[in-house]
Amino acid sequence: MSFFRTFFTSASRLRLADWRAWAMLLLLPAITFGVARLLPAEEVSAPVQVGVVLPETGGGEFWRRLEARGGLVVVFHKADYEKAERLVAAGRWDCALVLPEDFEDRLTAGELEGLFTLLIGPGSVVYPMVRETVTACVSERVSPAMAGDYLLQSGILDETGLKEARPRLDQVLLERDRVLVSMETTDGHPLDPLALADSGVSSLLSGLTAVMLSIWALFTAMDLGRWLDSPFARRLAPLRGRLSLLLPRLAAALLPALCAGALALLAVECPLAAVLALVPYLLFWGAAAMALALWSPAWNALPALIPFVPALGLLLSPTLLDLSTLFPALAPAVRWNPVTLYLRACGGSWGDGLLLAAAGAAVLALLRLSGRNGQSKPSN
Repeated sequence: MSFFRTFFTSASRLRLADWRAWAMLLLLPAITFGVARLLPAEEVSAPVQVGVVLPETGGGEFWRRLEARGGLVVVFHKADYEKAERLVAAGRWDCALVLPEDFEDRLTAGELEGLFTLLIGPGSVVYPMVRETVTACVSERVSPAMAGDYLLQSGILDETGLKEARPRLDQVLLERDRVLVSMETTDGHPLDPLALADSGVSSLLSGLTAVMLSIWALFTAMDLGRWLDSPFARRLAPLRGRLSLLLPRLAAALLPALCAGALALLAVECPLAAVLALVPYLLFWGAAAMALALWSPAWNALPALIPFVPALGLLLSPTLLDLSTLFPALAPAVRWNPVTLYLRACGGSWGDGLLLAAAGAAVLALLRLSGRNGQSKPSN
């Protein structure tokens, strides 16, 4: 333990004198804070904006029903066709709904095929939900007439009975009689739509922090590999073992990374779980850095591979977009990506955090076992 403490203290002093450690400590929080501030406020916290083009006459009842369904997730705006088309094309509105001029006549006649026109742009994402909302509003309007026609055609009621039952067909169910959909987390807590929107931003910043820390770990592997190849380390390795030499230097390199990551996440008000999940995440990458440093061809190849790490880390994780939903063949790569496991741990899935820690511990155990086997081999 005294050997580890002595080497750790010496390596930490060298780190404190290295400008790269200070750059990491200050740059990572600055980047995440800058990204959080560069995100447009309306994109972060505001609901999705949807335009509605009403006919010159009619459509008022439909608009009232549609507007009542707006709220924290989607907000509907009245507009003329030119304004709706312009704002959708500019990306200010997600999509726009266009009603025909003979909307009321077609609704009364039950001609529902092609009743609406939906304007979407390249960045439109919620228009399927808008279609569902519109369908619900139309169903409310036409369901009494449809129910009356069915009662007549099936012989359940005659014209006189239908007139008496008409108030009941037009009656709106009370809240307790409706089929309601509520969202909750896996642990049974209610899910607030605004919290869901904020979690998307938190996931983006947490994923960005995780990718940058993985790059730091790979650079650490290069530094450890070079140091292990130095004359001093070569003379000392037969006495203490290469793993014992690298562990204190690795700990001294990861401690600033842990502090930088924690500061970065706290600066943008990410959940505490994201900060705690850095421990198993860095344990995994520390073990990976150790394995790479012990294999000379691996750490020598890292300068050519590191430029691809940010792209792979962002694309093969749900930081920006879950590509496995578009390309199912990528599902295993996305699911077991260390960044994905970290993000899932940030969301409360501590089993994924434990999996990262277990993987890191297993790598260290294998390295220690292989080091002992190497030392026990008789020399020629």
